[in-house]
Amino acid sequence: MIKSVLFDLDGTLLPLDQDAFFHEYLKHMGRRAASIAEPKQFINQLLASTGTMINSKDKTKTNQQVFWEDFLANIGITEDVLVPVMDNFYETDFVLVKPTTRASKAARQAVMAVLELGLEVVVATNPIFPLHAVRQRIDWAGLGDINFKHVTSYEHCHFCKPNPDYYREIVDQIGRQPQECLMVGNDVEEDLVAAKIGMKTYLVTDCLLNSKKLDFTTDYQGTLQELADSIAGIIKAENGGVS
Repeated sequence: MIKSVLFDLDGTLLPLDQDAFFHEYLKHMGRRAASIAEPKQFINQLLASTGTMINSKDKTKTNQQVFWEDFLANIGITEDVLVPVMDNFYETDFVLVKPTTRASKAARQAVMAVLELGLEVVVATNPIFPLHAVRQRIDWAGLGDINFKHVTSYEHCHFCKPNPDYYREIVDQIGRQPQECLMVGNDVEEDLVAAKIGMKTYLVTDCLLNSKKLDFTTDYQGTLQELADSIAGIIKAENGGVS
């Protein structure tokens, strides 16, 4: 029986062009960091440390801890100088990336349909950003007023997509079994891997990502609007006619 629906954020609840999003993100981050470092060097290390965080399998360290340990060890800037610059970027400059995204009425319809069935909704975004940046993107999606059961961020997660342990950690945090969850996302590699631990999956095709051209199977797939129109029926069918 489905009791919780997990929604990816970027490209799912928040439609966007991923390349344009990260181009603008890195451009504005580099400009903000120019007062303390050579921008290209700064961005290269930012990406390298993000990669270290994504690949980490250390369950004793949060993603935040892994990122900052690697970044500070390699960037050559002290924490007391670096952290305020990064914090200021997310407070003042991150919003400049918003034009690469767009709010979707269908996304809100889908979330509300799940809530109206009495189920929990989780924002299961890849936790490479601080919570403040995740909350901003939820606002951009027009969902800032929703009381989500759980929102993933780098402060509270120990793994990243596509590691199946990312999904195992979520079900532990929300007190569910994988079989009680439906994962909705647009990335073949990152989101459909939830099936490996026993979750049902729905692939959203509007901003479909399959960079490695992987063969895949999914329980359901369709556009964001098709998701909004069908998710109540899907859940009722999965639950034997009851929500």
